[in-house]
Amino acid sequence: MLGQMEFHIFILSTMSLEMTQANLKIYGIPFELVVGSIQKVKWPHSENTTLWIACQHPVSQHLSQSLLPFMDANVVWYHDNAALSCVKVREAVSSLEEIVDNIWLMATVVPVVRVVHESRIELCYDMNGFVRPYTCGTLKNSIEKILKSELMVQKSLYLF
Repeated sequence: MLGQMEFHIFILSTMSLEMTQANLKIYGIPFELVVGSIQKVKWPHSENTTLWIACQHPVSQHLSQSLLPFMDANVVWYHDNAALSCVKVREAVSSLEEIVDNIWLMATVVPVVRVVHESRIELCYDMNGFVRPYTCGTLKNSIEKILKSELMVQKSLYLF
């Protein structure tokens, strides 16, 4: 049954470990402050969804190469008001698109930063010239949007 399939989302955060942890803490998701790690957690709002979360680092980038082909969706997660997080987006997308093409951009404004920077993230395009999917808002709404979209694609593929 399609509804009971396990769904895996790889999230590459361009935020600091602390900012990533603060975002996940809102949803009761434990996140250890370990540099270069990829942490596997169950999404609390869907029993069949697993999140693989990493902060941008050379070690996690190397480790992710063996995971990415098995992910149903891949996300570059950034803080829209944090300059350093926004600067890292292009590099994060480039590192993922070496292996996969199904990449979403996901912006957040949590936690509130002391020095607010105006987002300058431009549209990202895939290798076929299409705009990469983008979502903004709460993590819960963004994950639900990704699940709804990707599951609809999978459902359509199974109908063939």
